[in-house]
Amino acid sequence: MGFLNILLVVASLAVIFVIAYAVRRHTRQQDEINRRFLEEEEAANSVRKKEIESELFYTPDLAALPAIPEGDPHSVKRCAKRTMLRLPRPMTNLELKKQYGLAQMDSIAQYEENFNEYLKAITAWAGDLAEAGELRDALVLLNEAVSLGSEFRNSYKLAADIHVKNRDEIKLQELRFKVTANHFKDPAVRNHVVEYIDSKLASEW
Repeated sequence: MGFLNILLVVASLAVIFVIAYAVRRHTRQQDEINRRFLEEEEAANSVRKKEIESELFYTPDLAALPAIPEGDPHSVKRCAKRTMLRLPRPMTNLELKKQYGLAQMDSIAQYEENFNEYLKAITAWAGDLAEAGELRDALVLLNEAVSLGSEFRNSYKLAADIHVKNRDEIKLQELRFKVTANHFKDPAVRNHVVEYIDSKLASEW
C-alpha cells in the first residue's frame, strides 16, 4: 500500500472516529434532555389543582360591537356565551400543568378553544362587512380581534387591506407595531403578517 493510500485510510478512520464521537455525545445530550423532561412532566402531573385567576377569563361586550345581523350567521352570540380563557402569553402544556395542575388541563384546553372560536367568528363577520363596503364596522371587529391577540392571519390582513383602502398609512404602521408586540404561538404567523403589511407599506399610496 502506497504512502498516499495509507494517509487516505488514516484520514478516513479519523473522520469515522470524529463522527462516531459526535453521535455518541449527541445521544448522551439527548438522553439527558429526555430524562429532565420526563422528570418535569412527572412533577407537573403531581401538582394539585389550582383555580384559574378570574382576570384571565374573557367575556365579550357585544354592545360595543356592530349590530349582529339577523340569524347570526357566524354564531357570534353562541360563541360569546361560552367560557373563554385569555392567557397573557402562549404557555406549553408543561407550564400549564405546573401552574394549574393536571386536573385543569381539559378545562383550559376547552376555554382556549372557545376563545379562538370567538375570534374566528368575529374575523369572518368582519370579512363579510368589508365585502359589503361597511369598512368602519369591519374595523371595529378587527381591532377587537387584534387587541385580543388573535392567532388568525386574516384578522390582521383584513385590517391592513382596509387601512390601504382608506389610504391611512399611520393606522397601517400602528397595526404593524401591534403585530410585532402580540404573542403568537406560531411565530410563522407573525412573520407572514409582518411581510404582508410591509408589502402594503412599500406599495404606492
